[in-house]
Amino acid sequence: MNAATFVRSWPSVSAWGAGLILAALGAGAIVGPSSGAASRGLGAGLVVLGVGALVWGGAVLALGRLIAPRATLIGALAGILLAAALMFVLPAHTSVIAIAAAALLLIVVGAAVAGRVRRADTAPRTAEPMSVWGLLLAASIIAVVVTPALGATQDAVLIRDDGSVPVITHEGH
Repeated sequence: MNAATFVRSWPSVSAWGAGLILAALGAGAIVGPSSGAASRGLGAGLVVLGVGALVWGGAVLALGRLIAPRATLIGALAGILLAAALMFVLPAHTSVIAIAAAALLLIVVGAAVAGRVRRADTAPRTAEPMSVWGLLLAASIIAVVVTPALGATQDAVLIRDDGSVPVITHEGH
């Protein structure tokens, strides 16, 4: 196993984590109790970017190479900007933790793709197998980042005006 196969799984897994967080932020902005037209519009954009990140991460992992690098850079930047804009439009019901985690993960994706664009590596390469250890390590770190961010996103959407979060019971299920 060389360093390239160890690191290559990180952008795809980071895209999955960012995609989950962006989709959660977007869904919360769409259905939140105090959502207006601006937050719903931003939410729809975040959901689209989140789903796109999930698809991109799967394609990168399946193909073994970074795809659509310029579009990916635009998508990563758009994700960071839309999430930041949501913080200003709907501050009481948007999680700072989720936005920070999504931005961190999108920066990882953007840095990997920017390196690819900078190299202008247009020659087709043979797809080498991904490193299982790199993938497991990346997935573990992403889980540690994404899980709390998703929980914080739910709490931010459900928070009441008095600052309390309702307890949801699942009796009878």
